[in-house]
Amino acid sequence: DKTEIKLLAEQLTGVKLYAEALRAQTHEFMNKLHVILGMVQMGSFDELSSYISRITSSYQEEVGFVLRRIKDPVVAGFIIGKISNAREENIEISLDAEAYLPESGYAETSHKVVTIVGNLIDNAMDAVEASDSKVVDVDFQHEAGWLNMEVSDSGKGIPDEVRSHIFEKGYSTKGDGRGIGLYLVKQSVESLGGEIELFSKPGEGTQVLVRIPYTSKEESV
Repeated sequence: DKTEIKLLAEQLTGVKLYAEALRAQTHEFMNKLHVILGMVQMGSFDELSSYISRITSSYQEEVGFVLRRIKDPVVAGFIIGKISNAREENIEISLDAEAYLPESGYAETSHKVVTIVGNLIDNAMDAVEASDSKVVDVDFQHEAGWLNMEVSDSGKGIPDEVRSHIFEKGYSTKGDGRGIGLYLVKQSVESLGGEIELFSKPGEGTQVLVRIPYTSKEESV
């Protein structure tokens, strides 16, 4: 089935994840332009100046923080896009204040990190949809040739009977056409020689820990 092959290819290469992140950024940008246009048409120039200063400052602060912590431009750009994506859904993506990811020495590793973290974030966003607290925490830590990644959510947790099947291809509680993302996370982690752990209790959210070999650009020279 060519449609299924195309879907799998997009998921595996991260193309779908990149496209969704870019779409979210474009949509957020267009919304801000509509607000600016409305203020111009109403002649509310003082309010317009204040609004532009506010969103410019907020954008620079957010982007600056991500770029200081995430040195790989591919992953940094993706995280910035996912933050915009989450904001559209009234979900907060919080990057740990001490997070650190150096630029990868290999482009393929960067794309696999996007596939891993992107699918984990998407799954976490699904998990908090019905929660009062809609928060997804993300962390990266690089040490001694290894990258530790953590994505946790404030959702309702995963029941025991579901947890044992969560990384199986095609398994999903969301209906047909789902169940690919977490399967690809597991495949990507294993292909890199890494490991993945999931901790979850009903009512207490879910935490996923991933550990993969990771050579920074400086180490690869």
